Amino acid sequence: KVFNQAHSSLRGVIERTFGAWKKKWHILRNIECFSFKKQVKIVIATITLHNYIRRDANHDRHFDIDENSVSIS
Repeated sequence: KVFNQAHSSLRGVIERTFGAWKKKWHILRNIECFSFKKQVKIVIATITLHNYIRRDANHDRHFDIDENSVSIS
């Protein structure tokens, strides 16, 4: 029961994260039209840019909204 609750909570966080990425990086909305290798590179590039923004910017409006709605038990 504890595992299932933790797994469900983690899945929710991951889904919200990808939702925020899709808001910020429009290329992720239609990523299926690229080859798998290119999809991987696009995801890595957007993650890298996201981490740079989160580290060096005061705030990120897409993630600020989602982080305020997250409740981790």
